[in-house]
Amino acid sequence: MISRHSKQFFAAALGIAVAACGGSGSNQAAGPGPAPAPAPAPAPSPSPSPAPAPGGPPSAGVSFADRCAQSGVIRCIGFDSPSDFNTGTGGTNGAYQQNFGIVPPSGTSDYTRAVRDTTVKASGDSSLRFTIPANSGSDVAGAFFVNFSPDLSVQFGENSEFYVQWRQRFSPELVNTKFAGGGGWKQAIIGTGDKGTALNQIYASCTSLETVVQNTYQRGFPQMYNSCSGSASHGPYAPFEEPFGAYDFKLQNARPSPYCLYSQSSTGYFPPNGNCVGYVANEWFTFQVRIKTGPRVGNEWVNSYVTLWIAREGKASEMVINWGPYNLSAGDPAEDQKYGKVWLLPYHTGKDASVTNPTAYTWYDELVISRNKIADP
Repeated sequence: MISRHSKQFFAAALGIAVAACGGSGSNQAAGPGPAPAPAPAPAPSPSPSPAPAPGGPPSAGVSFADRCAQSGVIRCIGFDSPSDFNTGTGGTNGAYQQNFGIVPPSGTSDYTRAVRDTTVKASGDSSLRFTIPANSGSDVAGAFFVNFSPDLSVQFGENSEFYVQWRQRFSPELVNTKFAGGGGWKQAIIGTGDKGTALNQIYASCTSLETVVQNTYQRGFPQMYNSCSGSASHGPYAPFEEPFGAYDFKLQNARPSPYCLYSQSSTGYFPPNGNCVGYVANEWFTFQVRIKTGPRVGNEWVNSYVTLWIAREGKASEMVINWGPYNLSAGDPAEDQKYGKVWLLPYHTGKDASVTNPTAYTWYDELVISRNKIADP
């Protein structure tokens, strides 16, 4: 086990800088991020928020400390100490050239949008809160990033398997607002780990490897896509949407009947008409992503798998996406990129800053990175 809790500052000299698609970047030029590849037909209007799930047996529940003590855990971030909110050198760079921390919205030195919240938390003393201002563009609040290990010794290439789990809470304003121009706000990006301290050894959020959880087209539920560059088998921002029947698609392909279908946009994605697992305000959700890579063939890891589980607060987790076998983008073999960094961020590609919306919030807590599946909280 490399680390249980990031309760103290790790003085690793690594870096990132601001900008690029889907969030904060590295030494690459800044610019707005393209939206994920569009669905095969015009994007439908988002459904209303799902009703609360029916009653059932609660999850057995394992505390954050006990989950961090489980076999295979690489790193935990509890967001309970001031050192977890590292802003590095401040200014427009933030935690640039460091192992983990906060970067402000691109081109700004605004650290008021990603802060420690001691009032709303899943456990411990505090959580990470992002504020989405009433008038804000794509990079609504900056980002928090962390490498898988303080010394960069733990990263995952071909024929590997790892898990990332986090808790997240959404304000009613975030769940219920349709933001003009937006292609859907992100939750997390799992991407390339840094290799060292030099500029050409650090990686932005927008990489060939990136595997992303986001509210695609503001439909009101999590979906996933792969890669900021594309590879031999598919283009960039390739959505995990499974063909179903002659003209339809499963948007969360692991959901049982009546499924989670593209065609349900007019009748409702959520029960009783659909069976998507959607966002609900003011409760702590648990998200867990498993990535299992296959062997490298050219610029891909072929026969790979990606799984997403979601748990409502106090409930057992449910599988919502089970993707594969699939050829995950792996980047140029000469670069030897490996999974090794997590980004938590509400980046919203295309969001129109000229339109005034209610101020919205999202909170993160209890981040766990492990070689083994992580228990439900």
